[in-house]
Amino acid sequence: MMNKRKSVNRRFIFIYIRQLLFVGMLLLAIILTVMYVAFDKLNQLEQERDFAKSGLPMLMNSLSEKDGKITFDPELLDQVREQGGWLQLMNDRDQVIAEFETPDDVPSEYHSGELTSYWTGARPFPYGLYVWIQERNGKLYTLIYGVQNLITEMKEDLLQSARFKNGEVQMTKELTAQISQLSAWVQVLNGKGTEVASYNKPPDGPSQYAVHDIILRTQYPERYASQLESVYDPATGYTWLLHLPLSHKDSNVPQDPYLAMIYIFVISLCILLVIIIILLALLALWYGHRFGTPILHMIDWLRHLAEGRFIEPVDRRGNTRSMNRSGRMKRRFKAYAEMIDSLNHLTASLQKNEQIRKQLETTREEWIAGVSHDLKTPLSSIMGYAHVLESNAYEWRQEEIQEFAGIIREKSIHMDEMIDDLNLTYRLNNHAVPMQRVEIEMNEFIGKMVQQMQQHPQHNHQPIQFVSADQPIYYPVDVKYFRRILENLLANAQSHNPPGTPIQVMVETDPEGIFRIQIQDQGLGMDEATAQRLFERYYRGTPTENQPQGTGLGMAIARQLVLEHDGHIKVQSQVGVGTAILLKFRQSACGGQGSGS
Repeated sequence: MMNKRKSVNRRFIFIYIRQLLFVGMLLLAIILTVMYVAFDKLNQLEQERDFAKSGLPMLMNSLSEKDGKITFDPELLDQVREQGGWLQLMNDRDQVIAEFETPDDVPSEYHSGELTSYWTGARPFPYGLYVWIQERNGKLYTLIYGVQNLITEMKEDLLQSARFKNGEVQMTKELTAQISQLSAWVQVLNGKGTEVASYNKPPDGPSQYAVHDIILRTQYPERYASQLESVYDPATGYTWLLHLPLSHKDSNVPQDPYLAMIYIFVISLCILLVIIIILLALLALWYGHRFGTPILHMIDWLRHLAEGRFIEPVDRRGNTRSMNRSGRMKRRFKAYAEMIDSLNHLTASLQKNEQIRKQLETTREEWIAGVSHDLKTPLSSIMGYAHVLESNAYEWRQEEIQEFAGIIREKSIHMDEMIDDLNLTYRLNNHAVPMQRVEIEMNEFIGKMVQQMQQHPQHNHQPIQFVSADQPIYYPVDVKYFRRILENLLANAQSHNPPGTPIQVMVETDPEGIFRIQIQDQGLGMDEATAQRLFERYYRGTPTENQPQGTGLGMAIARQLVLEHDGHIKVQSQVGVGTAILLKFRQSACGGQGSGS
């Protein structure tokens, strides 16, 4: 039992550890996935704001060369196209070996120092240039990224055509149309940074600037979601500001990179919490179904047993809930295998006990009816003869009176014996019969008892043969009750067989210290059902009217007395062949009280 309990404890520990590890790994996977998505979103925003800063290293890392052909990550190339940019890749010999969306006005080769002059702005170039140099697979590559710089072109047009006159900004129609189309706007500031005129300014646009405001807006355009170019006119003291809004796909994300990072992480955290809550709810439902269903089933099972329904509860289709169609235990019930087995054993035991109880109740009622009839028969005789003797209508002779008295005495003795048997069987059943056991030699004791039985007038119609053991057998018995055992068994063999049926009583031993007493007849025999119920307290193998002297308790008393003498009794019988009753006892090593085997 202790080992089984430890096994169950280990199984539940293993199950819960396994489930916790699974849940932990699942939560870790979800957290890592959400973090990956969050960082990927930040990376996309960074690429949209400043592809040259974050996209070029990724482009270089995605570079692959096979059979002289250069390829990049297609998704990154799509972002280059969306940004309106182009690419050129140079090897370590300053040769352009790959191009992507490169305009016609971009040279396909560069002289020494030419690219550097374009990149630093020493020489005019219609595109903004960004360069990334990195070694890949043992080769040095130079990646050139160019993008059309609209605000620079607009700034040049603004310097050439824009004028501040009569408190208004005057520009050409082409520049005005371009500014309106791009949602750009122009401001003119005086020497104190105060706006004196503007064009296409949004309602939330500032009207006062400090020196550092212009510097910060120029250096960090993503913070203000707008590019800024400024031109100071020393002749007039005015400062011209050209604003060009940055375009982003996701307008819900703040343009400030720090606010965007906080926004994305807050959203990611909320999503993570929602996923964890949903996951925990699903796990709770799963745990409740996986572990709660068997417990509820066992509780329902116990309630069935308490109500006297000794069967496992079934589902709507009539199938047991713990087993599948193939007869195997369902997976969610395996954790409670020992408890399910215990309930099965308990149910089977209760079913068997219920059958025994019903059978015993039926047998007892039949026995009570039989015993009542047996008691009523001699009682009727006693009452009849007493009434006859009491009557004054006749004068009875002394011989008749003695005959009537003898019949009354005989019937009274029979009733007394029946009552004694009934009393003894209940005392034996409750182990309330004191045994005064003394050690005797069994061959001599049984031989004398058989001889007395043979000489009794009531039992001298069947020959009894006694066969003793080859050696003396000493065993402690209560002489009175052990004699009762043999008398009941021999009386049963004589009463239920025709006159003249041979009966043999044999005593034998074996080297293991066990001795046996066998009472065998060659009479009518019994069927299997009768043999199985021979030692039941309320069972009578023959009708009452056929055996007027029987009580139906003799064999039950014999069995109880054998058990009280630490022995074992069994019957072997076959219809038409005969019956053998075998008693087995174990001798103690020192000749003291024996023990049953």
